[in-house]
Amino acid sequence: MSVLETDLVDYVYLDDLTQTPVLVVSDPLTWKPPEDETHLDALRDKLNAQIAFVETGQIRGVWPGYAGGLVKVEVVARYALNRAAEQFYGAAERVMKKANMQLDFRLCDG
Repeated sequence: MSVLETDLVDYVYLDDLTQTPVLVVSDPLTWKPPEDETHLDALRDKLNAQIAFVETGQIRGVWPGYAGGLVKVEVVARYALNRAAEQFYGAAERVMKKANMQLDFRLCDG
């Protein structure tokens, strides 16, 4: 599963420290042109699907105890962000915050 499969949640876990559900997005795509435009489109679609997953209550199908509250989305990426991706993440963070969601980016070092 990856950012390209917008109809799937890649992985879900409960943060032990905060007891917050975390939806993980696997992002193996590069940010080099010309793939960067396709990458941005795929990431936008995937993040919108994560928002819908929570807002429509589908999250309760995998986390029956979820009664609302903050949900984190963690994008685990293979490649560092370029300038366009950094701008996109800034905008996406603001949108997701309005949906009571936190967007985190983590660069996988392996």
